Amino acid sequence: MQVEPHRRVVLAPDKFKGTVPAARLVEAMESAVADTSPWVTAAPLPLADGGDGSVASAVLAGWSSVVVRATDALGAPVHAPVARLDRRAIVEVAAICGLGARRPTPADARKAGTFGVGEAVAALLDDGADDITLALGGSATTDAGTGMLRALGLDLRDGTGRALPPGGAALDRCARVDTSALHPGLARTRLTLACDVDTPMVGADGSAEMFARQKGADDRTIAQLSAALSHCAPLLEDAFCVRGARARPGAGAAGGLAWAGLLLGGRIRSGAEVFLDLLGARDQIRGADLVITGEGRLDEQSLRGKAPVAVAEFAAALGVRTVAIVGSDRLGPQERERAPFTDVVSLDRIDPGCARDPELTRRLVYQATRDLLQTHLRPAAPLRNGAAQ
Repeated sequence: MQVEPHRRVVLAPDKFKGTVPAARLVEAMESAVADTSPWVTAAPLPLADGGDGSVASAVLAGWSSVVVRATDALGAPVHAPVARLDRRAIVEVAAICGLGARRPTPADARKAGTFGVGEAVAALLDDGADDITLALGGSATTDAGTGMLRALGLDLRDGTGRALPPGGAALDRCARVDTSALHPGLARTRLTLACDVDTPMVGADGSAEMFARQKGADDRTIAQLSAALSHCAPLLEDAFCVRGARARPGAGAAGGLAWAGLLLGGRIRSGAEVFLDLLGARDQIRGADLVITGEGRLDEQSLRGKAPVAVAEFAAALGVRTVAIVGSDRLGPQERERAPFTDVVSLDRIDPGCARDPELTRRLVYQATRDLLQTHLRPAAPLRNGAAQ
């Protein structure tokens, strides 16, 4: 009697943004593994790369979730989850000043701010946290992080001595910068800026030019925000004695919030790498037979270090193959050659309706997982009949 060798598959998808969170994708994949063979063990590893879902990933890795009171991008009150582990904390920017389901206008884009992020950081500092990670994806803001800095004690005024109103557009009137009242806890805190973009804060490919349109800005507003950020950047860099941070790759993440973090002495890291470390990915992947990852849209931006590509490169270094299930595959032939996946299944080629139907997406992920297991593990044991739970 032939005995099927034991196999282990790591299930490491990122969210399908706007459709299915990573944890629910893992559930569908686990059902597929359970229905495929008794000799295959699933190791769940839902991913995040610094966007929405970052706190949930940390909680699944054993961190605690606490709620802080803050304000959202337009000043409304919000109760935001923050992950805590001893003196460490993770603040998810998208949960505080993210786009969510909002359809912002140009006026919103001009005044949206990050004050709530600073409120959350201040609360954590007051509670003894001294190692804080800002998960920077998914913001609705382009204020260069000045809202966060002001919540932490920075004073910004115009030429008449009046305090500037919130938002990025007002920064073109910035004339005076006072750092004397910054929160004292910042001096003893390690600040990590987790992001998945390499955009600088200002320039032809700066944060306003690259991301403000999806936050409600029109052409006129993009130009206004770009000019305002370019005006305020040297003033604040002089005040913080930090030179050239505005041109650093990644400084433009979250509308320049990463740049503000650099002024505070923070360090930019790939969001995917931060969360792979946090989740103990090395121990999970080492010795596995296959990694199954995925995201909603696989495109050129994915190749710049988003979670599925990062986990595939991580696995390759450990000698483990990675396959991907994606909502849509937008890579061209040359880009596909650079992608570190053994195989890619694009769900919209099976049923285009999946982009609007979370339950359909989950069923397709279940079936794609079964197909990939059959193709890449070739189990000797016959498949069981079953459906996603």
